[in-house]
Amino acid sequence: MHGCGDAPRRSGEPMYAKSGYGQSNLQRYKAVKIQTASPAQIMLMLYDGAIRFAQIAKMKIGENDLAGKGTYIGKVQAIISELMSSLDFSIAPELCTQLQQLYMYMMEQLTEANIRLKTEPIDVVVGLLTTLREGWGQALTSLPSDPTLNRSPSMSGQAGSDGESTPPDPEDYTV
Repeated sequence: MHGCGDAPRRSGEPMYAKSGYGQSNLQRYKAVKIQTASPAQIMLMLYDGAIRFAQIAKMKIGENDLAGKGTYIGKVQAIISELMSSLDFSIAPELCTQLQQLYMYMMEQLTEANIRLKTEPIDVVVGLLTTLREGWGQALTSLPSDPTLNRSPSMSGQAGSDGESTPPDPEDYTV
């Protein structure tokens, strides 16, 4: 036996079995990881996801998998939309305006890739996302004493329209 009352996995059974609530253990792990992450760590996760999905979309274009291409470009666009909606113009209006324009440019590039079946616009988006991700990574390591960067969203006072802390749902950005 595997201990803790777990039955051995049967042949053909998924490695990450469903829990009692219909979520796999891996999905629950990802959800907890996001719920306990700081806002800066969530930003890194969003950038990582967008980069990964953009690379998959590029691969799908090469395979002429139109449905897969559309799915993954849509995931990248959803993440970029989330990044745009998280901009706080009251804190740094000029920076937010520049980031918003950059995000809108990325959305245009992704639309171009989707319509024309071209990978070059995806390369542009991956390059921009990688640069932004590196900047956030450096900020996270160079400013560890800033409490707003290190607190989890539930502690930072950020609230959604329901008054509760609402970090992005990990299932929106997973394969």
